[in-house]
Amino acid sequence: MDTQALKALIDLFGRAPLRELEISEGGQTVKITRAKQVQAFVPPASPLPAAAPAAATTPPSPTEEAEVSSTKELLITAPMYGTLHLSPAPDAPPFVAVGDTLHAGQQVGLIEAMKVFTPIKTEISGRVEAILVPDGSEVEAHQPLIRLS
Repeated sequence: MDTQALKALIDLFGRAPLRELEISEGGQTVKITRAKQVQAFVPPASPLPAAAPAAATTPPSPTEEAEVSSTKELLITAPMYGTLHLSPAPDAPPFVAVGDTLHAGQQVGLIEAMKVFTPIKTEISGRVEAILVPDGSEVEAHQPLIRLS
């Protein structure tokens, strides 16, 4: 079993509600188990203090909201570990290009892991400002792929 397939298995296992996974391939067996979580009880050293009264807050002004929203980056991230494909086939045009306007739900690429292709769809709308990862690159889960404006 190659390293890429093993990493993809570990990533999938991390997101699944499984305690154990065992896979055999070509005479090799890989067994992945989730460690049992032990929570120790530590009694408080002193009684808990009374909660402080909540401070009064004022809503942000429109200019403050504009500054906050303008500094937030809109990123499309990888849903999982795998190989990024920016087009549906090697000879086909890419799903998106810099300058394109995207709408929520639009497919922007594919992630290949263990010969399974998973579509990457955007949950946000915006204009493609930059494609951060080259086609055919290995990507990690939650790695930024495309920046929108």
